[in-house]
Amino acid sequence: MKERKLQIKYRPAGYLGSVLVGMGFAAGWSPCVGPILSAILALASTEPGTWFQLTTAYSLGFAIPFFVLSFFIGSTKWILRYSNTIMKIGGGLMVVIAILLYTGKMTQITLWLNTITPDWLKF
Repeated sequence: MKERKLQIKYRPAGYLGSVLVGMGFAAGWSPCVGPILSAILALASTEPGTWFQLTTAYSLGFAIPFFVLSFFIGSTKWILRYSNTIMKIGGGLMVVIAILLYTGKMTQITLWLNTITPDWLKF
């Protein structure tokens, strides 16, 4: 739970700084985004006519949380106060999902959720 930062006196602003920050952000997120995006693109290539819906759903699901957070960024100071608790809950949730995946129960939950999903929401 330690943080290390590189202290730089000159912080490049403008286009060059934006490119450097974007490259760092992309390098950090590629391991997380890559497998999901590749699975969605593979699924879209096997099912004719679904590529637009699948990539749109992926893009919206990825972008909407950022948009919502950007509107409320000034009022999210409470997250810092509860960050330890939020991380513990997130870690516990990851353990529960890992157990569900290992035991095969996640497939059953997905099938059940698919039965209760309305037709207009399905692809």
